[in-house]
Amino acid sequence: MSLSYPEAVSLHFSLADFERKSRANEPPDFHLLRIERLLDYIGNPHHGQNYVHVAGSKGKGSTSALISWGLTESGYKAGFFSSPSIHKVTERFRVDGKPISESEFVELVESIWPAVQRVKDDGDIGIVSVFEMQTAMAFQHFNKVGADISVIEVGLGGRLDSTNVLNPLVSVITPISLDHVGVLGNTIPEIASEKAGIIKPGKPVVSAAQVQEALEVIQSTASERSSTFTYAPECWQIEVESDSGLSGKDLLAKSQTSEVQFRLNLLGEHQVQNAQTAITALTEINSSGFEVNLSKAVGGFQKVKWPGRNQVASTGNPTVFVDGAHNGASATALRESVHELFPHRSGVVLIFGAIRGHDPSEVIRELASLDPQIVVTESRHPKSLRADELANLMAECKIKPIELTTNTSDALVAARKLADPSDVIVGAGSLFVAAEIVEIEQGIEPELYPDL
Repeated sequence: MSLSYPEAVSLHFSLADFERKSRANEPPDFHLLRIERLLDYIGNPHHGQNYVHVAGSKGKGSTSALISWGLTESGYKAGFFSSPSIHKVTERFRVDGKPISESEFVELVESIWPAVQRVKDDGDIGIVSVFEMQTAMAFQHFNKVGADISVIEVGLGGRLDSTNVLNPLVSVITPISLDHVGVLGNTIPEIASEKAGIIKPGKPVVSAAQVQEALEVIQSTASERSSTFTYAPECWQIEVESDSGLSGKDLLAKSQTSEVQFRLNLLGEHQVQNAQTAITALTEINSSGFEVNLSKAVGGFQKVKWPGRNQVASTGNPTVFVDGAHNGASATALRESVHELFPHRSGVVLIFGAIRGHDPSEVIRELASLDPQIVVTESRHPKSLRADELANLMAECKIKPIELTTNTSDALVAARKLADPSDVIVGAGSLFVAAEIVEIEQGIEPELYPDL
């Protein structure tokens, strides 16, 4: 097999794809049997490796990135597997913060594909999904390059996510809220139970600040599995020493025994909470046998760029600001960020698009308090809700958009016509809407998947 990069991307996307769903082949079930067999067929590259496993409803990507960059700054070769990718699929696999190359991606697809076919030919367990293959690719790559420790972000849920075959040094659970209710459950305790499924017997777990219902489930699961439970808000207090607005914050983290100063360029108060969780996780990693110099580690935080999350896509009159807020909790954080970061705005123009499988009603209700002029749009994503469908959902919330568009380019044109120079244009509702706006504003060539 000798593939070009586009051929390798298309081949791996030809599998069962629950993220994009446009080619949602069998199987519709979630379990760990396929990933376990796939990994067995390629020699179980995850065995004997060191991992930090991160689950949660919001902030898990940013928290994972902070931990990963912190480990790199501490002198470790750090792998990092995350999802979804924003501009290019290679972004999902990083070593020391840098995405793998196109040639490395091709090599991984070519080396693992025979095992993928073997699972299919077995005929008793269905076909491998895209995310299962990507999980195997991550484990194999981090093993091959000799990563000292790898941060693995859960794709969906936790208990039955394909990443949950690993045995981590530390499990981390970021804030839990209602999300993916059709898959994970209809209540906070049900969803928390799925997320807490990553807790392994005898292995420590770190939790971010949680609502009481979620906290009780996590603590109970940790107790049942004899796992040491550490609650980040009780370990580290974060003080803002100076706030540079859109340029970030200088922070001071204090524990009972030490304090460290650092700069955080990720925007929004919720990112301060993510940094609190990351510092607690790094402290726990240090206790697990990997010496982590916290002063050096937090020095890596200012290097983290996490696109599509509270990102200034372009400055000017007006400023264009994007966030992938797709559930009620993340929309609340976005609303608070707009108030915090743009206190002198005269108004808000909201470009809003959504993906099937999430509840856009909660998001739009939260953002409605910004009193925005709303432009409804669609991303390229195969699961994108049509603009007219989204407008109908908004009508049920008694919210009326100003304009409907079928792509983000037209949406930006419409938004600029509506916006005054002192307004802020906000793109939200989906990471894919956010990504496309960034691509347009910054001239980034998007990676297109025409066969999806």
